[in-house]
Amino acid sequence: MNRISRRLTFQFVAQLVLFILVMALGALVLLVYIGLQTEKHAGPDSEAIRGLGAFRSSFTVKDGQAVVDDAWAAALPERGGWLQILSPEGRVLASSAVPADVPGQYAPGELFAYWKKKPPFPYALTVNRVEKDSTTYVVVYGEKRKAEQALQQALPAFDGRALSPAGEQALQQQQASLHIYGADGRLLHAFGEEHAVRPEVALGDMIGSAAASGKAEEAVHFDPATRQTWIVRTSDGMAAEAGEGFDRIISNAFLAYFLGLAAFILLLSYVYGVRFGRPFRAMLEFIEQLASGNYAQPPRTGKGKSRGSENRPRKPKGTFRLFREVNESLEGLRLELARSEQLRNRLEQTREEWITGVSHDLKTPLSSISGYAHVLESASYSWSEEELRTIGRTLREKSDFMSELIEDLSLTYRLKNNALPLDRKPSDVNEVVRRAVVAFMNDPQAASYTITFSPSSSPITYPIDRKWFTRIVDNMISNAIKHNPAQTAIGIAVKAEAGQGFTVTIRDNGAGMDPRTLDRLFDRYYRGTNTEETTSGSGLGMTIAKQLMLAHGGDIAVRSEPGEGTEIVLRFGGA
Repeated sequence: MNRISRRLTFQFVAQLVLFILVMALGALVLLVYIGLQTEKHAGPDSEAIRGLGAFRSSFTVKDGQAVVDDAWAAALPERGGWLQILSPEGRVLASSAVPADVPGQYAPGELFAYWKKKPPFPYALTVNRVEKDSTTYVVVYGEKRKAEQALQQALPAFDGRALSPAGEQALQQQQASLHIYGADGRLLHAFGEEHAVRPEVALGDMIGSAAASGKAEEAVHFDPATRQTWIVRTSDGMAAEAGEGFDRIISNAFLAYFLGLAAFILLLSYVYGVRFGRPFRAMLEFIEQLASGNYAQPPRTGKGKSRGSENRPRKPKGTFRLFREVNESLEGLRLELARSEQLRNRLEQTREEWITGVSHDLKTPLSSISGYAHVLESASYSWSEEELRTIGRTLREKSDFMSELIEDLSLTYRLKNNALPLDRKPSDVNEVVRRAVVAFMNDPQAASYTITFSPSSSPITYPIDRKWFTRIVDNMISNAIKHNPAQTAIGIAVKAEAGQGFTVTIRDNGAGMDPRTLDRLFDRYYRGTNTEETTSGSGLGMTIAKQLMLAHGGDIAVRSEPGEGTEIVLRFGGA
């Protein structure tokens, strides 16, 4: 099961790594896309605009005097801007491209008021403090408010329906557009640059635009007489709008990324559910199948058809390979249950046959006993002494036979439940076996059989229970006599083995046994037969012999072929 744990850990780690890689790849694609969009939406003069923040480099100090840097002085006219270097008191120390309407001296609070557009000032200001040589300077950068100028030029140039050529030229010079909206917010007129046109405008749009920009890209005028709204937007204003569009693109990109990630997680969860659900469902179905008593092949072990046979497990495929040890265990359980079912059915059949046979065997002596009892009870006949002895002998033999059947049945269950204590004492094995063989040699029923005994060349002493050990040998010899025709040669040999062990071999040249009989020789209730012998007996002799062998710490090996006789080897290990 440790292998299952390792495989599952590997699977989960691999899936986690895959998830992280997909996330990283998605993030990389998102960053590349954002970079491309940033480059696409970057303004043509973005570097120059970012350069305006470096006010420290806009001037130098020589001999205690501020001097505007030549590079800045050359760039200002191109941008339509101007620059002033002020002392903390508001005195102009240096300037470049300053228009005539710009003050040369600022009172306290004046520059701040212009910066905040109170009062109105025709220029957009950028103010910064710069320290050089332990002296604080104020740098003021100003640009014309293009949108305001264009609006002021356009107002007198509109006659209510069209814009004069001068007004059109003013818009063109400022690269501006003019949109006029009615009282209901709908667009009435559009002039100037072909920028994005809003078909309608609302208060929220106006406030949002002003809050977003708050600078000179857009100028708004409201005419109380006509209740019309004029909006002038310069190219910078269009850049701001493009910036808003860029923000929307970035927002949509992030939204698409997270939606794609959520879809991937759902897909991965579904795939995991299917991959790991199918094997578990198949195993549960297999267990339910076994519980119902159906021991056929499992319903499925993965994609594809099985090439296995009924008694060979199918090769697992796909995710079923992750749980192959579980599948193998279930397959082993299936085969074991199938074998147990076969053994149970066979045992049940054999038990029924044995009950039938024993019932017949008991019925025969009972019939004789019952017949003699009726005769003795009812007939008015004077029996001779010889006739009474014959009747008595018959009644005793029939009773002994019945007692033997009952004793064998009781003995096998006592052995099965380990309820038969053995009194094992060191004994001379040669002598014990010799006595058992001599008893059969003197038995008239075995007179037609050739029985020989070969003792071991050296004495063998082994702890045995003489009574039950003799019963083992008796059962083996009796079985050889019972199931073989007359004139069969039966040899019994004792041989010492290494480690204080020994063997007792019972060999005959009789009819032998077929494979089915050999396979079931030690089954309880099974009675082997031949064509010339009746099926009397309990059918427990060989079972009892094997159980007694195991109780003595021994084992039995049998070799037999039809027509070639049988060899049974009783092997006992060292004590």
